[in-house]
Amino acid sequence: MNGAMATSANEMKRNDAREPGHAPPPSPGVLPALDTDVLSNDAFAFWKLPEKWREALGSAIVRSRKEAEWYLFESYRPSSSGRQPRKIRAYYAIKPFIPTALRQRMRSLAVRACSVPSFPAWPCESALLELWSEWLEGALATLGQSDLWHIGFWPDGRNCCLVLTHDVEGPLGLERMEAMADVEEKFGFRSVWNIPLDQYPVDWHMVERVRARGFEFGAHGLRHDGCLFRSLKDFTELAPRLESLAREHQMRGFRSPSTLRNIDWLCTLNFDFDSTMADSDPFEPQPGGSCSIFPFFLNQRMVELPYTLPQDHTLTNLLRRDPLPVWMAKVEWIAKRGGMILTLTHPDYTGDAANLHKYAELLKRLNDLEFAWRALPSEVAAWWHKRAALQLVEGRDGPSVSGGDADRVVVKRVSAEPMMRGKFSCSES
Repeated sequence: MNGAMATSANEMKRNDAREPGHAPPPSPGVLPALDTDVLSNDAFAFWKLPEKWREALGSAIVRSRKEAEWYLFESYRPSSSGRQPRKIRAYYAIKPFIPTALRQRMRSLAVRACSVPSFPAWPCESALLELWSEWLEGALATLGQSDLWHIGFWPDGRNCCLVLTHDVEGPLGLERMEAMADVEEKFGFRSVWNIPLDQYPVDWHMVERVRARGFEFGAHGLRHDGCLFRSLKDFTELAPRLESLAREHQMRGFRSPSTLRNIDWLCTLNFDFDSTMADSDPFEPQPGGSCSIFPFFLNQRMVELPYTLPQDHTLTNLLRRDPLPVWMAKVEWIAKRGGMILTLTHPDYTGDAANLHKYAELLKRLNDLEFAWRALPSEVAAWWHKRAALQLVEGRDGPSVSGGDADRVVVKRVSAEPMMRGKFSCSES
């Protein structure tokens, strides 16, 4: 069975498994053009297979990147020609005049009245995982191999990755930050706190106290006013101040307020990593998602770390649901596939007494995950860059790694990866 036949069979299988209304795999006419300024997001680079197989898989590698980036860069979404959708601009125009409680109730009613789209599915979208695993099956068939070596996804051969992130929306969230940090430290975790840099007075002495304890800080834009990505003119005017303030406070990571984004513009920001995108989030003002539970590259410098657990605010304030069952179903789903469990919570909401115990219970259960890599966002971004630079070489004495520092790198059989076992369905929706 050759590679083309394997790919065709897998695409037919994937199409047959789709529910009505689910987005089909990308067709050649809608695939994005490859950007040479983006470190590769192709399947060969994702799996990090032995270099000796690269030439034999050449055309399949090129196509896999186009297919993957159709999902990763949200090419399935309608083009807005760079302008923010009218309804978002209208919302932010009237937002300052609506009391917070009323605004949240209106959003909750609107969200619960809408049906969740079938693609990207929520809370778990498997399309990209299927692409990665089916491409590998096709590669094995093309090469006539039953198994292959690859560079493991995480340091020390860890099973999955755990990252905790927070967006500090206002002064109340800032006041609750240290208490939440105490809870995380109790379970041996550290996290990142993303702060809007021009919205409210920030106690930078407190920030430095928390930073000295091993926590990180990132830039959460300038303000929650929808302006940064409203138009190219706004972005061009606001981005320099954002970058300047971020440099002043040693922040190398970014998340856009309300996760509003224009990926082409976002890529021009001077940050090492971004965490604006979700794997799937239909409830944000700008819905969508990358369909990825692994990091990926936005360009040569910037790594995207998608948040992969539903937001606390979405579950408790908008959907009015107990967050723990949804969180844990998604945690189990990601862990079984060896991916990155990346939380997005807000001390403004989760930091109060009524919700903090649920967050503590989440941490307790995350603490029980076996052989998971607990990492800060900067560590994950650095690792993904390091892994991308390495090459796997097979010789008489077995596989070896070249091209850089191999510390903590583990070479594994692809058959040992959780992604190659079992089904992709998710139990919670």
